[in-house]
Order: sequence, then structure tokens, then C-alpha cells
Amino acid sequence: MATAKEFVEFWLENSVHPDEQFAVRRGRVEVQQLADNLVRAAEGQGFSKQQIEAELGGDIYEYIRASIDRQNKAEDQRRAKNR
Repeated sequence: MATAKEFVEFWLENSVHPDEQFAVRRGRVEVQQLADNLVRAAEGQGFSKQQIEAELGGDIYEYIRASIDRQNKAEDQRRAKNR
């Protein structure tokens, strides 16, 4: 069985993508919606919000925001190489 963190990483990889494909940077509301979706999906797999936050070492929203920011940076670098 996967750990809560492994589930989160799998979910992020499959559910969260760089902002570029959305044309604008996602704001607090959109990222909070992703966090809520993650919690619902995790609960369906037997993980509580508290378990997820304990394994992530903090707030789910902040973890997803940081993930999106990393993806945006990587996408910007990729696109800059192709110019």
C-alpha cells in the first residue's frame, strides 16, 4: 500500500499541470480547489487530511502551489530553449 505522500505525488503528477496551458497563473481559489480535490481523492483511498499534511510537513495548499510553481519554471525553461 502506498503512503499518503506517495499518493499525493501520484495525484499531482496526473492531476496538476503547468499554468501555461491555462493561459494565466492560477490564483488562490483555483489552487484551493485542487487541494480540496486532492483531499477528497485521498480520503477515498483511506488517507485523512491530517495524515497528508503530516507526511508533507505542512499545508496541502502550499505544497500544491509550490508544485505548480516548479512546473511553471520548468515549462518556462523548456520553452525558452525552443525559441
